[in-house]
Amino acid sequence: MDQNSSDDTDDPITRRVLSDSAYDRIRVERFTHFRQSIPRKLAIVGVLLGSLTLALPLYSLYSVETTAYVPSIDPGAASPTVVLLGTVAVGIEFGTAVLLVGAGLYRARNEPLTESQAISVFNVENFATYVGFGTGGFVVAVTLGLFALGLGGAESLSWYAETMASNPFRSTGLGFTVTHFATVALSAALAVALAREYVATRLP
Repeated sequence: MDQNSSDDTDDPITRRVLSDSAYDRIRVERFTHFRQSIPRKLAIVGVLLGSLTLALPLYSLYSVETTAYVPSIDPGAASPTVVLLGTVAVGIEFGTAVLLVGAGLYRARNEPLTESQAISVFNVENFATYVGFGTGGFVVAVTLGLFALGLGGAESLSWYAETMASNPFRSTGLGFTVTHFATVALSAALAVALAREYVATRLP
């Protein structure tokens, strides 16, 4: 009997339910698809941001025949409209990271939280996670999918342009190049990685 009782309290979910932390109890009681810790969620956001830097090597592999559909095959000179979509993805993921960091630091500074504070922190964390992993993850996937499309050469770009009646590689005329975009994505990913390490050291 004592052994069973010990096993029960060793279960992480049971420990959270029995915990004095209102935040831990709320995380168990409230529904969410994402039960990772805040540092773990920040790590995932960092990976999503880092994956956007693949746009640079992907674009660098475009063949000369794609010049009919892209502004330039030089990623340092080309400013295709798809980078604007990628910039939206960076904004969503970085915004997600800001909210997660804020939730984590608020919890660290105000622990033990009251029930209402714990609910507020959980709601902010949950909202940010759904936006970052759901909406943001989708935009990241679409962005990388479009960049990968160019690897198929002019035929793939022609097929897409005819099918969708739109060319995602037409010039933006803004001077914001693929190289600039990849640099921004990398910078954001590194910032999130540093923030994750800081939050992890502050949380209990």
